[in-house]
Amino acid sequence: MEEATGKQNMKLLEIVVRQEESLQLDHFDAADAWQIGLILREKGLEIGADMALHVSLLGAPVFHCGLGQPKPNFSRWIKRKEKGTLECWKSSLRLKLEALTGGNSPEDHGFSASDVVFCGGCFPLRLRGLGVVGAITVSGLSDVQDHQLAADALAKFLNVQVPKLPTE
Repeated sequence: MEEATGKQNMKLLEIVVRQEESLQLDHFDAADAWQIGLILREKGLEIGADMALHVSLLGAPVFHCGLGQPKPNFSRWIKRKEKGTLECWKSSLRLKLEALTGGNSPEDHGFSASDVVFCGGCFPLRLRGLGVVGAITVSGLSDVQDHQLAADALAKFLNVQVPKLPTE
């Protein structure tokens, strides 16, 4: 069973890395962050679940909203997911999958559990040739669904197709 889970995590990790490589921006500013937030909200409304959505630029929140009946702890989850992504320049699901497949734990990166969580839902906003300048974060669904919703919103903004994670 553990071997099958390990292989499944490696397959998911490969998809996440391909998503991150495909979803890079040539330009990104507050207006772009707002547009991504609106796309994210539209996609969240289609799902119809309780969730919180967040888009940041250079550490500043540009878009933040709740859908359905968001829980107070969703904002804490967003902060904890986003911190790992912004400091490691990887999606929070990638950080989780790397940790599960022999990579570094949050503590190995110098994070405390109260500050950071390696759990899917935060996707880096990476400027091609520069690096990560912000993040899209979703909280309220499963961590794989949170991640995929963020990736889907960015893919729609960029008008590109990316591989999808199995969310069932």
